[in-house]
Formats: sequence, structure tokens, C-alpha cells
Amino acid sequence: MLTPEGINLSNIAEKLRESSFPEVEGSTVMLQPQQQGVQGHPGHPRQLDNQQLMQNSQLLQNSQLMQNSQLMQNPQLVQNSQLMANSQLGYYIPQQQQQQQQPPQQQQLTPHQQQETYHQNWQLGQTLSQQPPLNLSSGLTYVGASPEVESALKAAHEAYRKSEFMQALQLCHAIYPTHANRTDLLLLIGAIYYQLGNYEQCIAFNDRCILLDAQMAEAHANLANALQQLGNFDMAIIYYQSALRLKPTFTDAYNNMASALVQKGLIPAALQCYNTALACDPNLVDVHTNLGDLWRAQGASGQAEAQRCYAEALRVDVRHAPAWRGLGDLMRERGEHTPAVACYQEAVRSRPAYADAYTGMGISLKELKRREEAEACFQQVVRLRPGCALSLGNLAGVLFEQGKLDGAIATYREALAHEPNFPEAYNNLGNALREAGRVDEAIQCYTLCIQLQLGRPQAGVAPNQNSAAPHPVAAAQAQAQRLSVAYNNLGGILKMQGRAAEAIACYEHVALLQPESAEAHANLASCYKDAARQDTAITSYRRALQLRPDFPEAFANLVHSLQCVCEWRDRPALFQRMEVEVRNDLHSGRLPPVQPFHAMAYPFSADLALAISSKYAQYCALTASCMRPPALTHPRPAQLMPGERLRVAYVSSDFGNHPLSHLMGSVFGLHDRSRVEIFCYALSPSDNSEWRQRIEREAEHFLDVSAWSVPDIAGKISADAIHIAVNLNGYTKGARNEIFALQPAPVQTSYMGFPATMGASFLPYLVTDKVVAPESCRHCYSENLALMPNCYFVNDYKHAHMDVLDEHNQIPRAEVGLPDDKIVYSCSNQLYKYDPETFTTWCNILRRVPQSVLWLLRFPPYGEPRIRAEAAGRGIDPNRIIFTDVAAKPIHIRRSGIADVFLDTPLCNAHTTGCDVLWGGCPMVTLPLERMASRVAASLCYATGLGPEMVVSSQQEYEDRAVELGLNHGKRLHLRERLKAARLTCPLFDTVTWVKDLEKVLFKMWSIHCEGSGPRCFEVR
Repeated sequence: MLTPEGINLSNIAEKLRESSFPEVEGSTVMLQPQQQGVQGHPGHPRQLDNQQLMQNSQLLQNSQLMQNSQLMQNPQLVQNSQLMANSQLGYYIPQQQQQQQQPPQQQQLTPHQQQETYHQNWQLGQTLSQQPPLNLSSGLTYVGASPEVESALKAAHEAYRKSEFMQALQLCHAIYPTHANRTDLLLLIGAIYYQLGNYEQCIAFNDRCILLDAQMAEAHANLANALQQLGNFDMAIIYYQSALRLKPTFTDAYNNMASALVQKGLIPAALQCYNTALACDPNLVDVHTNLGDLWRAQGASGQAEAQRCYAEALRVDVRHAPAWRGLGDLMRERGEHTPAVACYQEAVRSRPAYADAYTGMGISLKELKRREEAEACFQQVVRLRPGCALSLGNLAGVLFEQGKLDGAIATYREALAHEPNFPEAYNNLGNALREAGRVDEAIQCYTLCIQLQLGRPQAGVAPNQNSAAPHPVAAAQAQAQRLSVAYNNLGGILKMQGRAAEAIACYEHVALLQPESAEAHANLASCYKDAARQDTAITSYRRALQLRPDFPEAFANLVHSLQCVCEWRDRPALFQRMEVEVRNDLHSGRLPPVQPFHAMAYPFSADLALAISSKYAQYCALTASCMRPPALTHPRPAQLMPGERLRVAYVSSDFGNHPLSHLMGSVFGLHDRSRVEIFCYALSPSDNSEWRQRIEREAEHFLDVSAWSVPDIAGKISADAIHIAVNLNGYTKGARNEIFALQPAPVQTSYMGFPATMGASFLPYLVTDKVVAPESCRHCYSENLALMPNCYFVNDYKHAHMDVLDEHNQIPRAEVGLPDDKIVYSCSNQLYKYDPETFTTWCNILRRVPQSVLWLLRFPPYGEPRIRAEAAGRGIDPNRIIFTDVAAKPIHIRRSGIADVFLDTPLCNAHTTGCDVLWGGCPMVTLPLERMASRVAASLCYATGLGPEMVVSSQQEYEDRAVELGLNHGKRLHLRERLKAARLTCPLFDTVTWVKDLEKVLFKMWSIHCEGSGPRCFEVR
């Protein structure tokens, strides 16, 4: 047994280091608004005659036992209600100390989801406490009372002691009509009603007791306790004072009056009450503990005094469980979770059914990442408090953290069955449903949470009358916080669904509710950016950084937004700062704020880009490891038998109106079904586009798993005995890379969606080609490279866009505002791919080719004025920059060929756009650098057979080649004619042959796997 003297935390930690056993935050005192007292004489809050008392007593005989405590509004709450000292005389009812609440903490959405939002999840705090046992005296012996009456009264006493309150009430009911003036009987009946939660009847019977004997201090104190339960703290304090006038050494009255004073926010007076009680009797362990709880509630300034109080309680009684619990809470609030667990274990050793101690222990164990033991604690709390919605909520929370989504969802639903008016549980259920891929249900839960929050009559007031109501200002802040959490989560899931306008409305609510929250403005900015409102996004990101300068995610997204609109002022300094921050994060083991997809187009070194991808892959693997998938089996590593087919899975969120489907539309149906069996797993619901319908129709197996959880999808891939799984997303929007981290297939490869290294051990292959990834650039990749014989980048234009080859279908230049008598240089890449050095080269080209214009896309529109200003700053007439709106895919391809020369962006090339312009017959100039995204266009050009004419090796050669093609009309026209003639014969647009080449790659991967020596680089010819 541990001793309280000079509590040695390290000894506690050492003693129970190997012991085993969500989240509840530490308590703080909240201020209670003033409440109106009962009118009339303080000694007579209500008077009922004997007939009324009899009627009320009879009514209760068939009533159900009422719970004394209900759900707190704020779930992130420690409610370790302490049991107060029991009375020494009469049927005195101890009160429960009220605890405090803190707002929920904010939580960022996992980066692998590629959303720059900060999702929040409430952890549910436990609030219910057991009713304290009462010290019962025999009462007065009345002269002339029959033995039968005394026997019945004694039996009622005994039933009360056994907590058989209905039985005790029936026994009292039998003798009450003939002994209505016995104060000991009235006191007992009042105590029974208190335990049954009928505080009005408790008041009535104690009031009658006072009428019969105004000097009975216990009746005054019991009446005060009932008033306090009803929230009438002013009148409760008056009656406690009456009890103390009658009995100045009534320590329980001091103790419980302190509780009422705390509810009123009168902390100094409450402290004085506790100290007065201790002056009367220094050995009151409950008072020492309650005083410790109050000091602890004052924050850091009260911690030392709180520890002294708990130690003093344990000096008096080393087995006093509430003191161990309080000491555990103190350690936990300091972040010292190991000694906290030791204290909680001492508490439950002394009181095995101590739910509050198990709750605190569960919290600390969860913080120590001992989640299974935390789960066991919360299971114990649920057993001790069956039907308690908050206990179930805590259990659901730790199940959620362990990836046990089905269990978490079922447990949250059980909590809501017990307490339908529980908005926080709806929020957390929404989070679990979101992670399970049940988006529509999650949206419904978040919406219900918001509706319930808005429907509350008074901000911050808990629905039970036992709960301390905070000060109005604090209440309004708590209400705003709770609403912000729900709006934030609803906005995040709507954003993920592409419902930008609705998401913006949600985030605007959050920003209005919490105007000083940096996260609120950052989330709103992210949503503006998704809606192509970059200027507004930049303003919101800057506001977020004003509020919190050390906000790496907001800074990284601000830089990206500036890049998207070609705002290049301070660009070198911004990227220098970003690189320093990223390297610091990587060095410290933190996930960097720059996403791999953004890093792809940044002027980062190859090693830094690879390190960013690797860190995100590690995070993804860690997330997947918590999901507890079913056992995944793989096909045996053996060469395929005659007639046995290679089973290949394509996994993507982009089966629909998306560039990936525009390019790969026919691929899934072109595979040789005699040798390859194709499975498509769609991570997004159908958009009913022609591309989605075609893939669904032509793929041998197509399954929409958009509403499935990651473990279920991985389980299905495994059950389908897939040999090779192909990740078509990479680090792009909609990706669920955790599927691949669970390794549902024996061979896994990245392809097409993400033109860079994944840095992931669970994706050991990358399909590419030797132009994109020459030997000199192998250091850019973590993968083993599977090299295609020609360009790895597939397209479907020969099947989908043959109309472009008919010159009569070409869109006239005038239709898009282009002059017929000028050389038209074009770039239809998104503006985020531009950089000031390349733009300077473009201006040099325009200067050297006077009769030329530059044709760009408003992609996004907010970049146009900045580009024009940049041109003017370089001495180029802004009117020579002609912008056109983005067009539908068929129109875009048809008009791509009306330009004379396409100018590529070196940092991040034209990929899909490169196929568009080459299919349109427009030659390009491209400068390959080192990383994958900067070399794709060169591969496209070489696959046409005209690579040397379009691929250059330096910025100066880039400029000179473009100028030459602008001024040498014969050379330019000859190159155009050669390109047009090659379209139907060159490897770039030969999709049928490309599919055959890919099948060679896939069979080679399987053959290597069967060798048992692990993945390796290879090239097929």
C-alpha cells in the first residue's frame, strides 16, 4: 500500500509500471449565473398539509426509480464527482461536488486525405457518480409508540441502508398516517425521496420537519441539499446557513455549502467553508479531498495546494479512494500519466466499483497509447453504469481510435438510444461513419448535431440540474465552440464530396462563431481555394497567419495559393522559409505541411521531394496499422498454370469525368481476357458521366466501393485473389493509400495518377519509362522502376477524339479571340505550374518575335491580372497576352491545334495537356529537368518520333528553339505536318500496343515475385 506522506510520484510510477488498465479533460471551476430564490420565509420554502403529503406518497409507490444524474452538455469534461462527508446525526443527505468543463481540442484531418481542413472529435467525459451512503441514526424514541411501529421504522432504516428505497418508502407509508408528526420519520421519508430523485418531495417533508422542530439542523441541511440539486443555489446557501446557526460545528453543512458556493463562482467563500469544517475536525477525509479538488480546479496555481490536501486525506485514511482519484487527476492534468495510472489503481483497489477512477485511468492509458487497456477501463465503467450514454460514448471513442469502426458506430448508436438529445455523440458518430466511408450517414449525423445544438434554450447550460452552469460569457463561448466543431466537420466532409458552396457556408459559420480562431480561417481559405476563389483564399490564409504566425499548414497553403495565381513577390524568400520548415519537420520526425502533390511542382531538390513523400507514406502506414483489418491472404507465389489468368486490380477515385479516365477510358476493356482478368475498384461514387459508364461497361469486373471502409476494401481485394494491385491515385485527391498499406495483394505498383515517387515501402514498383526515369535520375525514386518500351503515359485519343484529325472540325482562331496574322505561342497548363524564370523566357520570346502573341488559360481566373502585370514589368505589352476560359474536353482538344507552338513549363510539364496539343498537331518546346513531373512531356515528344525537334537541354536553348519556330515559318510548318502525319502510327497514340506492353510489365512483375528474391528494376522491350 502506498503512503500519503510526501507523495513520491516516481515511486508510484515504478510500483505500477507494468499494470494495465477516453477522453476526459481536467476540471476547472465555472461561474454559475444568479438564480431566483424561493419566495417567502427561508424556513418555509413550501408548505403541504398532511393530506397532500399522503397523496404524494401514494403516487410514488408505482413510480420508477429516477436517476440522480444525467448527461452533461460538454462532453470533454472531467466529472469525477466526489462523495461528500456523511452526516453524523439524523438522515442528513450529503451533496456531490460539481466539476468543471473545458472546450474540446481541435484535431487536423489526416494529411493522406489531401484536405487542408482541421476536423474535430469530442471525447466524452464521464459525469455520473454513485449516490453516497448515508449515516442513519435511530431517531428519537417516542413515548407511547407501539413495538410494531418501532419495528416498522427499524425495518425502514435497514432497507434504506441497503439502498432498497422503494421498500423503505412502503414501510414508512404504512406508519405515516398515524405518526405524521414524528420528525425522525419525516426526515427518513425526505431522505428516501432524495435518493429517488424526487427533490420536491424531499423539500416538502423536510419543510414539515422544520415546522415541527425548527431547531433540527439536519432538516435545514437536507432541504438545502435538495434545493441545490434543483439548481436553486441561493436558497440552498440560506438553508445551510440556518443549519450552521443551529449547529456551528455541523461540518457536513460547511462541506456541502461549499459546493453551492462553487456553483455560484464564490471560490474564496467555498475555500473558507472547507477550512472551517477542517478546523472543527481535521480528520474529515472527504473535506480534505473536496478542498483538493477545488484547488486543483484553479489550474496551475492551485496544484501544489491540491496535492497537499490529497496527501492529508491519505494521511488520515490511506485507503480513501476519492483522494487517490483526485491525486490521479492531478497527475494526469500535469501530463504525468504513468503515476496517474498508479493513483487510479490505488483508488479502485480501495473501492472496486469506483467508476470515476476507471474513467480517469482510461484517459491516462489512452494517452500512454495503451488503448486496449483503456478500452478495458471503459468497459468496466459501462458495467458499473449500464445505460449511461456518456460511459458508452467514452468506450466508443477508444474503439474509434483503435480503428474498430463497426464497434464504435454500434456503441455510439447505443449511447444515442439511451440519450437521443446528445449532440456530441452525433458528432463523434459522424466521424466514425466518415472514416467507414458512409458519407451520407455522416452528413446526417453532423446535421443532427448542429440542429440539437441550435435547439438548446440557453448556451452552455447542461440539461441536468446537478451540473454547474457556467458564466454567461463562458457559456456563449462554449456554445460557439460546440457549434464550430460540428460545422467544421460537416464542412470538411462536404468539401471532400466536392460540394464547395455548402462547405463554404459551413466554414463561414465557424469563422463567425470563432473570429479569432486561426484554424477557422485556414479551413475557410482551403474551401475558397477548392472553389477557385484564390484571392479570397489568400486573404483568409493571411488572416489565419496574423492570428497565429507559427501555423505551418496555413503558411504552406498560402504559398501554394500564391503560386496558383502567379503572385511571385517574395517568392524566393517564401520557398526558402518553406524548405527550412520542411527540413526541420522531417528532422524532428513530424509530418511536413507541404503535401507531396504540391511539392511535385515546387523548386525543391529531389532528395527533399522524396523525403516528403516518404514521410507521408510512413504516416499512411501508421494509420493503416490502427485499422485492424481482417486477415489478408495472397495467392501463392507460383508461375501461372496454362489457362490460369493474371488477376489485376486497378484502384482509383477517378473513374469518371477526370483526366485519368479521359486518358485510360479504353484501357480496362482492351486487356487480353484470355490471359488477364481485370478488376476495377472505384473509390468514388458514380458521376453518371460517359467515362464512368464506359469503364463500368467494358471492365470485366467493376465494383463501387466508395462507401466501404479501408479494411473492407482491402479484404475484398484479398478475397478476389488479386495478383497485382495498381494504385492509380498516389497522393491525389480522393486517394485511400491505406488500402495499399494493408498490402491486400502480393505485388503492388504505382502508376499514372501521381507523377512522382510515392516513397512507400508498400508500393515497391513504379511503372514509367527510360526517358522519364533515365539511369541518371534513379536517385529521385524509392521504387523499383518498371520501364515501358515507349512512353509510359497512356491516352485514348485514337479511340475517343478522331474528330480532331478532320481539319474542318478545327475551331477558328477568331472564336477564341486569337489573331489570324500572328504567331500564337500557347500554354494551357494550370497557372500553378508557371514560375518567374520561365515567364521571363516567354517574354524574351515575344520580344524577339514581334509579330506574336501568348495564349493562356484563365486557370484560375485570378491569375490573369498578375500575369499581365508581370508582362508589363518585363517590357511586354499586356495586350499581347490573350486569355481564354477553360473549355469542355472535346472543345479543348479541338482548339489545342490552332496555336503555332506550345511552350511547356519545365518544373511541372504538360502531361494530359501535352497529349492534347500533340494530338491537335501543335508542336511544343519542353525542357526536361530531373524529377518525374518535369520529364513527362519529353517522353510524350519522343513517343511521337519527333523528340529531338521539340526537347531541349537548357533554358537558353528553350528560348532559341521557340524563337526559331516562330520566325522560320517553313521549319515550323514542316514540323507541324510531320507531327500530324505521325499521329496514327506513332507509339504515343497506339493504345492497343500500349496495353500489350503494360501486360508484359505486369507478367514480369509476377514472374519476379515468384522467384522469391523480391522486387527489382527491369525494362520490357
